[in-house]
Amino acid sequence: MKASLKLRDDAGPLLRAKLSVELFSVPAVASLTAGDPADLRLSLATAVPALPSLRLSYAPNRPAGSSPLSASLVLGYGPGGCPSAPGASAITMVVEVSAAGALSFSLALKPSLGDFAVRKRFYSDGAGGGMTASEVTMRSVVPVRGGAAAARVRWGVRIPAEMTAGVEAGAAGVMLRRLPFLVLGKVTVERRAGKPAPEVAQQEEVAAEKVRRENEKLRREVEGLRATAGQMREKETAALAGASRRGGGRSPGMSTKLDGVDVGPQVNPAT
Repeated sequence: MKASLKLRDDAGPLLRAKLSVELFSVPAVASLTAGDPADLRLSLATAVPALPSLRLSYAPNRPAGSSPLSASLVLGYGPGGCPSAPGASAITMVVEVSAAGALSFSLALKPSLGDFAVRKRFYSDGAGGGMTASEVTMRSVVPVRGGAAAARVRWGVRIPAEMTAGVEAGAAGVMLRRLPFLVLGKVTVERRAGKPAPEVAQQEEVAAEKVRRENEKLRREVEGLRATAGQMREKETAALAGASRRGGGRSPGMSTKLDGVDVGPQVNPAT
């Protein structure tokens, strides 16, 4: 589960919520986007590793003449064009086709170095094309609920598109009026499945200590059984040795057999 709030200059905040689901045993992500009425969108996208993502969207408040249904192919920099692989978001391409046949294309560049990144987006549709302002961002991560979740804050310095266009045209006045400025762009809260809370970690530690004590007790019992078995073997060996000495070096079984044998009359050599 992941939720984010994106702050925008030219519109209201944009809220996104994502939930991992399965679609016929295929991993997928269901998402909801809300903000201004035109931003309302429901999407379902595949999330298969090492494959591009196929996304189906429904936007009921699109302009008149546009279809609310659309299909998109999302390609990233990951293996096989996967957009969700680690580091795959450095380059993301989206090709969207509406049910009415309208085609749009967008390219997002987000190279990063550690927690720092540069963002730039180019787009093209039937009404034309353009690009967004460049933005240098830094990401901060704050643990929530003892590490069970994390809040990521994205902020940075934005370079307006008018400034770069003014440099190319040599318009110094544009540069003075549109200087780079600091922005708070996005706040994301994401659940961490692999980061247990302190209570869970404490319970796991108690369970591990209990297992260790039981193993120690079992080890002592096994050692006691071994000692008892050794003492019994020593007693049996001593009893056999004593019986052998009493029988003149013969085993008790041999003495019993000889006592029951008739050897006949004995002859006196003197006679």
